[in-house]
Amino acid sequence: MTICELVDPPAALLSAAAERESVRSAMNEAHEALARLRFHEGLRHGWQEARAEASVREATALAVSEGLRISVDDIRAWSMHPPRSSEIDPTAALALGIWRSQWNVARTFTPLNSRHTLVSRRAPEPLPARLSGIHRDICSALVTGGWQEVSTVAKPVQPQHIVTVKNYCQAPVPTLIHAAAIVAHFRFREVMRPASACVGAAFARSILVEHGVDPTGVAVLSAHDAYDPAAASSAIAGWVQADEDGVARWVEHFMRSIVTAARVGEDVALHIQGRSLG
Repeated sequence: MTICELVDPPAALLSAAAERESVRSAMNEAHEALARLRFHEGLRHGWQEARAEASVREATALAVSEGLRISVDDIRAWSMHPPRSSEIDPTAALALGIWRSQWNVARTFTPLNSRHTLVSRRAPEPLPARLSGIHRDICSALVTGGWQEVSTVAKPVQPQHIVTVKNYCQAPVPTLIHAAAIVAHFRFREVMRPASACVGAAFARSILVEHGVDPTGVAVLSAHDAYDPAAASSAIAGWVQADEDGVARWVEHFMRSIVTAARVGEDVALHIQGRSLG
């Protein structure tokens, strides 16, 4: 059976999985970890720098998961002095684009410690436009360098894949499970080409912030799976299984990845507090 013949888990399975005691327990641990991150002393005044560094680390984790040989130091240097297309190869161009997508998503987040209620400067974008914008950032350096045609950017491989994303986002489940479904779907399906998984990760990060699950924007969602790709592959197989047991297995794995994400975020905050990045 090919991947095209496999079915997407129906949104109803998210609700069923959410009722499981093991999933609820894993979700509670994830929320507790994010709460600890929220009140880290390093984010009191350094949240802007922390978000920037989290974007660097998230981009690095995603690039590594895409099979690219890129380090945190490489992407951190680019974040301060973006290279010209003539100075990099296609591998580095993709990594640079992944960082741009993370940074541009982070720039839309509400300030963490503002005393004032801020009104968004722009109206919410429709889902297809939002995903297209993320993919456009990811492919930006590839296009500029002549390695990818503009006509292939910001388009879903199949429109139905976007419909499935919308269905997952509208499922009556907690936001953490929405994020779990989004990350899994963009890994399972090549929703956009290249770097579908990176589009899903950026979108998942944004909804966790927007819905107040990770108001810091500093949790590094993809770190866990970059550290242990074998466990990630095993867990995503549960999602592909497309039954309640398999979906629950993936969701529990994702909650563990959120705990790791928060811990990496705390490390970022600690280094910001001590002014010891690099």
